[in-house]
Amino acid sequence: MNNFYFFLSKILNPLLNPLNILFLFLIVLGFSYLKSKNKLIFKIFILNITIITLIAFLPLGKYGLNYLEKDFQNQKQYKNISNILVLPGADSRIIASVNLANFYKKSKIYYIGLNFYNDEKNSSYDVRARNFYENMNFDMNRVKFVGTSKNTIENLTEIENLKLKDSETILLTSAYHMKRSIMIAKKKNLNLLPYAVDIASKDNKNLLNTYKSFDVVNNMIKFNLFFREIIGIFAFKIFY
Repeated sequence: MNNFYFFLSKILNPLLNPLNILFLFLIVLGFSYLKSKNKLIFKIFILNITIITLIAFLPLGKYGLNYLEKDFQNQKQYKNISNILVLPGADSRIIASVNLANFYKKSKIYYIGLNFYNDEKNSSYDVRARNFYENMNFDMNRVKFVGTSKNTIENLTEIENLKLKDSETILLTSAYHMKRSIMIAKKKNLNLLPYAVDIASKDNKNLLNTYKSFDVVNNMIKFNLFFREIIGIFAFKIFY
């Protein structure tokens, strides 16, 4: 089932960007209307443009990410942490793992899995992580690189096989990705302690200053990020 989930993710990856679909559909509809002058096609064409405009000009992605992140925005402080599990991804996760390891002096870092999107050795996440730890002069005896997993389910399977004590183990990943990660962990009977970074929906600006951060591209990026996670959650519930 893990291999099927990975294969499905690979095949559908380009489609997990809703704007790819919407813009492609827009082009198809445009050519179809020019050829047929069909009124129904024109109405669907206008609807498509309206949806793209709403995604671009309204913070829909931000609200969606807030749904994913809301349970992890106020970071808890833990005691007696022995293990820090880092899921591959943004460099901020590696930085946070060093900060945590410096705080929990007796803890070890477990970096889980390889790059899902690019399997070339020199560009994989674990190589970047290893270089980062070494450049920081971090004690490499406290870092372990675990497994060759390429998606979140395989990541959590690697973690399950480590047989670590849940009450002393932190799971470190981006806030938007934590909901799905914890969901998979619980399916595997792992009660890991969440530690979220990269809170994408947090915004302390008041309404009058919102215009200063208005960014069409950023709205689209956040919507895509939210959409991909929701698809991941649904795929996990259906196929796993």
